Amino acid sequence: MSISSLNTPAPVYDDEADARLLRGIANGDRDCFRQLHDRYEGLLFTTIFKVLNDRQDSEEVLQETFFNLWRKAGLYVAGRGRPVTWLASLARNRAIDRIRSKQRQARLRDALEVDDTRSTESDAPVDGRTAAARRDECRAVRKAVIELTPIQREAIEMAYFHGLTQQEIAEKLGEPVGTVKARIRRGIRRLRGIYGVEETESEAA
Repeated sequence: MSISSLNTPAPVYDDEADARLLRGIANGDRDCFRQLHDRYEGLLFTTIFKVLNDRQDSEEVLQETFFNLWRKAGLYVAGRGRPVTWLASLARNRAIDRIRSKQRQARLRDALEVDDTRSTESDAPVDGRTAAARRDECRAVRKAVIELTPIQREAIEMAYFHGLTQQEIAEKLGEPVGTVKARIRRGIRRLRGIYGVEETESEAA
């Protein structure tokens, strides 16, 4: 997909045909998926690019959008809106999620850098052993976050940086709530392991 797609003619929308394709995709019909992909690839790329203004990110998010479409086509309800509107909303929301993810990652990096700076430039005088311990702690946090698996990091970022509930995260990812809960629990357990903090009975359950 290229930026030249922004100048392609708008497709002729056939709501009834699009609804049939979505039903087919929900039933696992790959031919329906290919038809809808070919019909709306340009429109969805344009929608995403208007949000991100970056070709590479837009191309990646476009692929993510079609991946979500394959999993979530069954969520479309005829009568609550046109298929093209639902598809554009799916693409726009994914693009917004990409922006928010980058913002959360930037805040996390900034927070770690600030903590690292404070460990060596505190107003209160500290001895060499204390300063070294603080630096080690900051490095441990940074290492722990980096070592989380991508799916654990994504779920934890949604929960603790964006304030989403487990139900909201499950809906966004198209996963069962139990799966999301398990990912967050494993990620937190991994972070706690760096500090040797024991789990409470409720957290271990």
